[in-house]
Parts: sequence; C-alpha cells; structure tokens
Amino acid sequence: MDWKSLLGDFYGDFEQELQKAEADLDGERIKVPDEVSDVICPKCGRNLVYKSGRFGRFLACPGWPECDHTQPIVIEMPGKCPKCGGKILKKTSKRGYAYYGCENNSNKDEAKRCDFMTWDVPVKETCPECGHTLFKKSGRGFKKPFCINPECPNFLPEDQRGYKKKAASAESPAEGAPPEEEKKPAQKAAAKKTAAKKPAAKTAAAKKTAAPKKTAAKKPAAKKAAAKTKSEA
Repeated sequence: MDWKSLLGDFYGDFEQELQKAEADLDGERIKVPDEVSDVICPKCGRNLVYKSGRFGRFLACPGWPECDHTQPIVIEMPGKCPKCGGKILKKTSKRGYAYYGCENNSNKDEAKRCDFMTWDVPVKETCPECGHTLFKKSGRGFKKPFCINPECPNFLPEDQRGYKKKAASAESPAEGAPPEEEKKPAQKAAAKKTAAKKPAAKTAAAKKTAAPKKTAAKKPAAKKAAAKTKSEA
C-alpha cells in the first residue's frame, strides 16, 4: 500500500477533528492539575503541591497569593545526624545544588535545633570505631567512605577528602609533585635570565664601540681651530 495515500486518508479526518477542537477551546486555557504532596504548609495548613522552577522542582502552597510559602523538596537519606542523632535529609539550595542537613535545621525549639549541614553524601555503612554514619565525596563513580567524627581515630580531615584546592602560585610548585618536575621550571627560569642578559651585554658593547667614534669626530675640529690661529698670526 502506498504510504502517501495512507497518510492522506488518516490526516483528512484528523484535520477536521483538530479544527473542531481548536474552535471549541477558543479563548479557554487548560490548567494542568498540580501534584499534591503529603507535606503540610506550616503557615496555613494546606497540603503543599509540586511546582517546577528555574532550578528544578520545589514545594509550594496552593493558597497563593494568600499564602506564599515555598520550600525545597527533601529526601530522607540513610544514617543519622552525627551531632544530634536526627534524620539526614537531602535538600536543594537556591542555585540548584544538592546538600545534606539534619531534619532539625529549622526546628522551632531552639534547644532541639541542629546546624549540621554538609556537601558529603551519607551512606548506609557506619564507622567500626565510633559507630557514626560514614560519608563519601559527592560525584559519580565509586568513592571510598570516610568518618567525619573528629574524636574518632578514623577521622578524615576535609583537606584530605579529595576536593580541589586553589591553584598554586607560579613561584611555588604544586604540592605533591615529584622533585624532578619541580626543578624543571627553575631551570627554564634560569635559562630565560641568561638569555635576557645577552642582549644587555650586546648593548653595552655597542656603547663602547660608539665612544671612540665620538673622539675621532672631535679631532678634525681641533685641527681646524689650530689652522685658524696660525692664519691669524
């Protein structure tokens, strides 16, 4: 069967239905219903709904403009908060970056409020020494878990967790570089200095050669002066 005739038979009826639907919906705006969550708005008590924004999805109160409450979507993570033992939640910053914090970050009771927040990802495993939740560096691929408890013998400081450091200055070599690689830049710099001295030596030699020419130019002037004095006498 010819595909052109098949497509023509289909589109003939479809075009009529499409024009009829456009005429029926002329001037009307179809609103897609929001997905309702089980999170209660702390201001008005309504169930928050999922919205999409510039940096992804978030929760908002359906009572806008009466209620303008919004909050990021939080996901419960494995493990417990190392400070207070509460749940660890995955949150999203205003710029769309994921971070992890205690569920008591915004607790109304100041006595129970906890300020624990980190970029490191909590894992299911616990430290065999202190029993605290282990964390790993964020990113793709396998990352070895580490302990963030400062009082634990397995504690790993932040500067040893694999995060990028600021670029070293040109005068000092990068940390951890082999000694041979550290000497190469110094040798190159010395070669540049010697090359820079050569043009200076050339200019000095040119000045010395120019000095005798000036003295030679002065001798004819002295001879002329002597000839004038003889003629006057």
